[in-house]
Amino acid sequence: MKLCIPVISFFLLGLSFLAFPAEPDVEAMQRLRSGEILLLDARSDQSGGSARVQAIIDAPVESIWDVIVSCELSFVFVDGLEKCELIESSGDRALVHQVVDKGWLVPTQDFIFESLREPHQSIRFQLVEGNIKAMQGQWEFKQLQQGILVDYRIRVQPKFPVPGFIVSYVMRKGMPDLIACIRGLAGGSGSAYNEKSDLGRCRGRETKSLSFP
Repeated sequence: MKLCIPVISFFLLGLSFLAFPAEPDVEAMQRLRSGEILLLDARSDQSGGSARVQAIIDAPVESIWDVIVSCELSFVFVDGLEKCELIESSGDRALVHQVVDKGWLVPTQDFIFESLREPHQSIRFQLVEGNIKAMQGQWEFKQLQQGILVDYRIRVQPKFPVPGFIVSYVMRKGMPDLIACIRGLAGGSGSAYNEKSDLGRCRGRETKSLSFP
């Protein structure tokens, strides 16, 4: 089964991302080309937060897309994912049910989201119902000479308070790890050494099934 996964193991809110800005500047592009994953914005408090991450993935955009929309692989790159169910799918629109359990410090998230897809260019998603107050985000993909520039944004406001240190960890560490894992799964790390490093950052509950050369 394939479906669009918003990667909603984040507790984020507060960033306007209806329109993406221009290309990364020269310094940012140099860092991206070196393999760095950039956390461009991260804001949080106990009521939620928002974040944005960019990376260059040296793989066909179809391979990256297939990882992101794969229910099976989402159990590898989404921390705490317990369930994902495709409720409805018609062309470029899907409804998906997800359940995420990150442990006793955070209540289980149980929600349905709508995913709108423009194949191999963008994925936009938004909350339909569930125990999250608000959620919205998008993936954007742009072909560069070196690979695909992946730009991911999300904002979420839970209905329940979340400890500040968890919000901070998810944004500062969890989001770059998630993108690294996707890069490794897509075969876009650039070398066997870098792929092992990227896959080592996978946080999902099925990570133990991965084979590290």
